Amino acid sequence: MVRKTKEKSILLMLLFVCILGACKNEKKHSVLSLFSEEQLLSQKESNIHEDSLAMIEGLICDEENLIAYDLHSGDSYTLFDIKTGSYITRFGTIGQGPDEIPSGCYGYLLKKNFSVFNDQMRIVMKYSLDSLRNNSMAKNPVCLAKYDISDAQISRLIAIDNNTFFCAGTYKSQYQYLLFDKNSKILDYGINVYNASDSTFNMYTRFLANQGDLVMQPGKSVFAYSVNFSSNLDIIEVVDGKIKLIKSLRLADPICKPASNGVYQSVGMTENSQVGYINLSATSKYIYALYSDKKIYEHGRKSNVVLAYDWNGNAVKKYILNADAYYIAIDAVDQTIYAAVKNAEGG
Repeated sequence: MVRKTKEKSILLMLLFVCILGACKNEKKHSVLSLFSEEQLLSQKESNIHEDSLAMIEGLICDEENLIAYDLHSGDSYTLFDIKTGSYITRFGTIGQGPDEIPSGCYGYLLKKNFSVFNDQMRIVMKYSLDSLRNNSMAKNPVCLAKYDISDAQISRLIAIDNNTFFCAGTYKSQYQYLLFDKNSKILDYGINVYNASDSTFNMYTRFLANQGDLVMQPGKSVFAYSVNFSSNLDIIEVVDGKIKLIKSLRLADPICKPASNGVYQSVGMTENSQVGYINLSATSKYIYALYSDKKIYEHGRKSNVVLAYDWNGNAVKKYILNADAYYIAIDAVDQTIYAAVKNAEGG
């Protein structure tokens, strides 16, 4: 077990308070040129104390809860009360037991349930946030599925309910999205990945080049998926068990170099590779995207720009933070952006 220090390497939580607005002007040149309205956000210190956190590797919230992905001390996540900032518990015990999860599970918070998945182990687990809040000892997840789907490599997964799962990644090394049930029955798949016809990618490197971030519109089976190191964003709806593309904003594919020696598969960046979309967060009205048009080797995977789209893919507003952020989570009720930024003392 690797223990992460909580001193110099801490990512501090800050609040960026904003008033959400709208505009309808749209151009078709680059991501940032779509946004004619810009707002600088005010900032205040978070009431979540940094001593409660290790290195943050993700954030997600709803109107009551804030979860930080900060693997340390044998657990994967820390749960806070979003209103008071009070620490509630750590959960997500790492291991191979029936009530444990593999290290590095991605999760999604929906309807007071936090579902996690691991594609190597091919499992989907669910934690009840009410149980975690009311009894810190009730940390055991419920297994929703042990799936076995050939030709599927899943980057992100959201449990629509206890029986149905929407995924992004690659399927049959061609399609970006997959819908299946708890019995591994494929319900639908579709939408070509950007490099589906590029023969320089094999099935493994094509998947590595199509990893990204996935969010869901609360209360509806509508999703947004961004591809890492790109300016590509899709908005997709599931209607009667079928995948339907609402809008595809594929404005700049990743610039990357696939490599394979038969055993080791990799996709490397070049000196011209951009940061692109970093992280998504969603509310019932908007998709929020942490985004940068800078080059990855010059700037790193961080940004002070948050873009807001509506669920039809229309550009709404560009928000400017006064510090580079690594991850964001949106509290729609308080109109607040939670952001993970570097501790000024730790560097």
